[in-house]
Amino acid sequence: MVKLIRVKRKPHKEMSIPAMIVMDVVLYLVCMGGFLLYFYILPHHYNDSGKVVASTDTNSQQFTLSEVEDTTSKGELRGEKPSGSMSERIPSGISNENTSEQQADRSAGDSMKESNKTSKEIQSYADDKVSLTVSQVTTGTGADKVTYYVADVKVSNIAYLRTGFASGEYGKNIRESVQDMAADNNAILAMSGDYYGNSDTSVVIRNGVLYRDDITGTDICVLFTDGTMKTYSPDEFDVDEVIDAGAWQAWNFGPSLLDDNGDVPSSFNTTSYLNSENPRAAIGYIEPGHYIFVTVDGRNEGYSRGVTLSELAGIMSSLGCNVAYNLDGGKSSAMVYEGEYVNQPADGGRAISDIIYIGEE
Repeated sequence: MVKLIRVKRKPHKEMSIPAMIVMDVVLYLVCMGGFLLYFYILPHHYNDSGKVVASTDTNSQQFTLSEVEDTTSKGELRGEKPSGSMSERIPSGISNENTSEQQADRSAGDSMKESNKTSKEIQSYADDKVSLTVSQVTTGTGADKVTYYVADVKVSNIAYLRTGFASGEYGKNIRESVQDMAADNNAILAMSGDYYGNSDTSVVIRNGVLYRDDITGTDICVLFTDGTMKTYSPDEFDVDEVIDAGAWQAWNFGPSLLDDNGDVPSSFNTTSYLNSENPRAAIGYIEPGHYIFVTVDGRNEGYSRGVTLSELAGIMSSLGCNVAYNLDGGKSSAMVYEGEYVNQPADGGRAISDIIYIGEE
């Protein structure tokens, strides 16, 4: 006869409630960390060559090119190269999504437009294709001081106003410094763009190539092959229409900065954060072949506090722009001339996905 032996099992010890809470928190953080790593840090290589929708003939001279007048005293002034590792310059997640009509402060814009300013030309360049000057402008004193940089640019052909991608590749989370992208593209002058690679959706047309046409809630700026530049609200924009008209570049950050009369508007299509005081980058249009690049430094009391959108609109209006458009600002805002930083990017700057530049090749 077989004798059965009972084995006593140790009672199952249940996890305490505090331990379960800790475990849930850890799992949540791991999942969230994986999500952030994938969507905001790891590069996404789209391997997309896009669709050519416009081209230019560099053998022809589209616009009458005259050297930009030298109305200020020359001087050698260089900005500082952004410091810190690329990981330290990963974006904080601030974007232009979830926009709404934000009230403009016309009095602040007009005050900036009419304020006493000190302007000093720091660089200039001229040949038969491109003519430009770069100036440092200051206004205000002490904690209210603002310092910004203006590149007054004339090109004989729209082909010389170009855009470049980080590492020369269209995709998401692919980043380089403005300085490195300028070097990659042999740029005479370069400025930070709209940081298209920080999002999966937006309108992206670069150098006559359409990469995507996702209309979001933000304003869109289009530069055409005939040299004109226009801004569109999301409701106004029609991708087929702008392609038929010869869209050479399209940026999707915004907002549009000026009304139909080239003045500070009554409101901006933006967010409350982006409407506040920040470092800035903007592109302006005077006439075909004549453009204005502006970077405003900020977050550095006594040197430059930054400006609101209303004040930026006042700056662009004071420079004679008929159309002006806000690009990605904050730590992204940077300008490079012949390989060196002109401005002093906030907190050392950050690596981004794209530039707008002047180049002849």
